[in-house]
Amino acid sequence: MTTMVRSKMMSPLTWLRPAALLGLAIGIVGPATAQTYPAKPIKLISPNSAGSVPDALLRLVGTQLAEHLGQIVTIENRPGGGTTIATKAGAAADPDGYTLLQASSALLYTTVLYPNAGYDPLTSFAPVATLASWSHLLVVPASIPANTVQEFVAYAKSRPGQLSIGFPLGAAPQVLAETFKNVTGAPLNSVPYRQVPQLTSDLLGDRVHAFFGAGTGLVSLVQQGKLKALAYTGMTRYAALPQVPTAIEAGIPQLALNPTDWTSVLAPAGTPAGVVTTLNQAINHALRSPDIQAGIARQGGEARPTTPQEFAIFLAAEAKKWPPLVKAAKMQPE
Repeated sequence: MTTMVRSKMMSPLTWLRPAALLGLAIGIVGPATAQTYPAKPIKLISPNSAGSVPDALLRLVGTQLAEHLGQIVTIENRPGGGTTIATKAGAAADPDGYTLLQASSALLYTTVLYPNAGYDPLTSFAPVATLASWSHLLVVPASIPANTVQEFVAYAKSRPGQLSIGFPLGAAPQVLAETFKNVTGAPLNSVPYRQVPQLTSDLLGDRVHAFFGAGTGLVSLVQQGKLKALAYTGMTRYAALPQVPTAIEAGIPQLALNPTDWTSVLAPAGTPAGVVTTLNQAINHALRSPDIQAGIARQGGEARPTTPQEFAIFLAAEAKKWPPLVKAAKMQPE
């Protein structure tokens, strides 16, 4: 499905497109600069499924980005291959600033799982800007007779092979899930999902028994008593659920990652520096909007504006953090 939102003076239009990819097109009526970037619509490729937290964050920023640049911004969801399908397409795009890639921490470890992915996380891209970062809640169904991590691990050990932990493939929750199993010895079956909504549905239906997730949807389910939150991977407690201990407080400090996950925008390597600067300034302008900051907060995240140089330094540090975790967790490719 494709949704187009034009300027505030026009009514939103929604229609079905016979294509496998989900997309969001956001545009405004305004003069396109003929001699300077951008002079035509911009496409953002996302490796995340529609409805996921990263997808929701990208759509929030995409609206403001389109308005600021005066061009249509199209978001194409290309999940699959542990995020490698979209990432490879982003790396192979023309370096002209008109095809960009949404990336997260998975960028830094997918090449460990997929050595022939067709791109290098640090040399195939030009860092443009970070968007937001967030941490995750460890949640279990309300029916599970456990209120702490230790109680849940003991419960799982008393029923070896009977409980499972779910995660979206190729994303930080998979690393968290496998690391959790590794450090606690909990005999949980790993259940990969392509769509987070289906995972949540199975969690509520007691078909899967644990999940590291983010976003206000989970918070609401915890507040309604439908799920229990046992730990939060942030360095401080989650303001929306202050009763939930941090991973450190819950006895699993290996899962206290700062940040646990993030989302960003990359351009293909070789994109002109002036284009990167224009995009960075437009994205940071969007991130300064109180409405965007509030929207990101509703998704459980925090706006993270950076310069391209700061983003490059951050990527280099993240590239050292994630691969060892993936190897220690003995993760397997899709």
